[in-house]
Amino acid sequence: MKKTLRNLVAGVIIGAASLLPMKRAEAQVKGSVEYIQSEVNDNSYPRLNMFYSLPGKIGGFTFAEFYKANKGYFARTNLNRPITKSIGPRATMIHAGKPLSQIGLGVGATVPYMPKNVSANVGLLPVWMDNEGRIVKDKIEAQYFVNANLPLGFNVNSFGNLNVAAQGGPQWEYGEISAGRNIGPFRVSYNPALLNKGNAVPKLEHRVTISLDFGSKQDKK
Repeated sequence: MKKTLRNLVAGVIIGAASLLPMKRAEAQVKGSVEYIQSEVNDNSYPRLNMFYSLPGKIGGFTFAEFYKANKGYFARTNLNRPITKSIGPRATMIHAGKPLSQIGLGVGATVPYMPKNVSANVGLLPVWMDNEGRIVKDKIEAQYFVNANLPLGFNVNSFGNLNVAAQGGPQWEYGEISAGRNIGPFRVSYNPALLNKGNAVPKLEHRVTISLDFGSKQDKK
């Protein structure tokens, strides 16, 4: 059972990666490469973001961060398959220094009735397993993402994850805010990190980010 689970998850990851060399019309891959400069210089790093489509109307997003001072890497993959227009199953895979550390299963939903030029989605993942197929205790992750396109080409977005079942009460895991705009081919933004400080309230770390898109351009409203 454990071996089957590992092989299944590895197959999903390898299948997603195999789409990257395909034509854009088939794989619909887009994303960005960026460099994040933190107020704490050792916490600065490059990051790769990818949005893509998989067979079966599955939408995927993967980001990978590569840290300094031999601290390795961290990557996270979200896979969504809407059943209705706004809701469906979601899987999240965490890769903390190795191809698979944990996988979470639950549901994701698009938030309806948002104002013009604003979009949001949320997720709740109550089931988590490690790379041996064992259930991870004390973890139910709530997720959010919100995006707003503003006048004069400015954009603000934010995401975050909260463990609502942590021992001792809900505990913030990680999140970010990004406020910026495109300057030529680059996006320049104020991009503070929302860090875990042991409770449900995040700690803010100031950062700036410069990024460059690749693949098909996102629609601008």
